[in-house]
Amino acid sequence: MSERLIRPGIGIYSRVEAARLLRMTPPRLRRWVGGYTYWLRDSAAEKSRRKRPPVIKTDLPVIDDAIALSFLELMELRVVKAIVDAGVSLQHVRIAAQLASSRFETDHPFASRRVFTDGQAIFSAITDDLERPDVVRWKKEDIDQIIAGPLFDQFLQEIEFDSTTSLARRWWPRGRNCPILLDPKISFGAPVIAGTAVRTSVVARMAHRASVHATAIAFELQLQQAEAALAFESELAAA
Repeated sequence: MSERLIRPGIGIYSRVEAARLLRMTPPRLRRWVGGYTYWLRDSAAEKSRRKRPPVIKTDLPVIDDAIALSFLELMELRVVKAIVDAGVSLQHVRIAAQLASSRFETDHPFASRRVFTDGQAIFSAITDDLERPDVVRWKKEDIDQIIAGPLFDQFLQEIEFDSTTSLARRWWPRGRNCPILLDPKISFGAPVIAGTAVRTSVVARMAHRASVHATAIAFELQLQQAEAALAFESELAAA
């Protein structure tokens, strides 16, 4: 397990750090990653315990009840959160994940460029032309229909996908016009200034103690890069 944890290039995020980056509560993230149980009243006198499975599959082991997520899992949660926020039920997301995992033979269907949504249903691309792909709409235990057209432009702007695997490999959390990047091959996937290995958290800490201008000079950054890092960390802290 230790070799899995330290293998470079996968990114490692604690539950708290992942929740901070995704702007969701740690308990909500834990339920999506670990599943949860609840009591359902069958009658006035009887209750039964029900269990909901995780929304995504995790690769890293749970050690001492601590959940660690990889970069691909972080990207899956990013997509799942957007889908749920758009109004798709979590149960529908679970079903679509199972179907897409089976069809595309991947443990991380929502980290793939082949996954799309229109706010009411979930779609997966079935053609290699990912600019205007043919896609299928998933429903319970089956495929509903084939439609065409780009449906996930937001994520194509934020997430850079591997041309061979179609899986997410880098994330621009504020869009590509902002120099903030998460790359699992750099600083274990922590947010950094694009083109460097300088973590945004380090820039923000120094900027609070000194000044943004002094911080930019110290790390050999452009002033705009240092300001972007400070703004990014401030937004996360306020979320």
